[in-house]
Order: sequence, then structure tokens, then C-alpha cells
Amino acid sequence: MNIGAAISTPEEFAASLEEELQAFREFVQILQTEQETLVRGDVDRLIDLARIKSEKVVLLSQLAAKRTRFLSSSGFGPDLGGIEHWLKQHDAGAMQKITPTWNALLEEARRAQHLNQTNGVMIENGMRNNQHALAVLQAAAMQQATYGPDGQTHATGTGRPLGKV
Repeated sequence: MNIGAAISTPEEFAASLEEELQAFREFVQILQTEQETLVRGDVDRLIDLARIKSEKVVLLSQLAAKRTRFLSSSGFGPDLGGIEHWLKQHDAGAMQKITPTWNALLEEARRAQHLNQTNGVMIENGMRNNQHALAVLQAAAMQQATYGPDGQTHATGTGRPLGKV
């Protein structure tokens, strides 16, 4: 389906919602893969996934805008209430096809939101751990080594030498 094409019939609206649902399912899969990749610590794969995720977000935004334009042009609000009012004013055939798709789309959107929040927390924790490790390494690098009377190097800082217990 053409993203930019206007929706003018209930059948086109149903097809557009199906496309949006499929895009959300793919987005959820990307988020699940991202979560697995975060657990493994595969930074190179995360960079690739970030690009793919961004492209999918753009598509989802375009599909949502298309849905919003249709509802607005039909005299309904662009929110959850608008689509529910639209559904109530159309025949049973349209409702039978669109209502399950809409409910599935809402469920996928909730799953995506939950996964994205979880992944965000994982990323934040990883960054915090990296910053802590970097601070430890920087502190160790700041210690100046001097030679003692026995000819061995000794750190002059107040910290504990790396690799020693």
C-alpha cells in the first residue's frame, strides 16, 4: 500500500490498519532482538539494530499519520475515542474486520512500549557500568609510579593498584 495515498473507504482503512499492525509486529521483533543483543553485549549488532529501528519508527509514524488523516477527514478525532466512534457508526462487516485488527494493533503497541522501556533501562544500566569502569581506569591512570629503594615501581596515589587485592 502507498503510505502517502489517502484512505477513502472502510476497506482501504482496514487494509491500512493491517499494514500498521504488521509494521508493529516487525517493530516488536526488532525490540526483542535488541534486548537479546543487549544481554549478549554485541555492540556492533546494536548499532545496526538502531538504524533498522529508526527506519521502522518512521514507517509507523507515517502509518499513524495516514490513519489520523482518514479519521479527521471523516469527522472523527485522531485519538482512541475517534476510532471507536468511527467503528460504532459503520456497518457490522466493517466492524468485524477492523475491530480485531485495531485491538491487535493496540496490543502490539503496548508490547512495543514495554520492550522499549525495558531496553532503555538495560542501556542506561550498561552506560552507568561503563562510566563507572571508565572512572576507575582514569583514577588508576592518574596514579604516578615512582621507584622505591628496592628498585621496584610503587604507585604514589591513594587508590588500590589495579589487579591487586
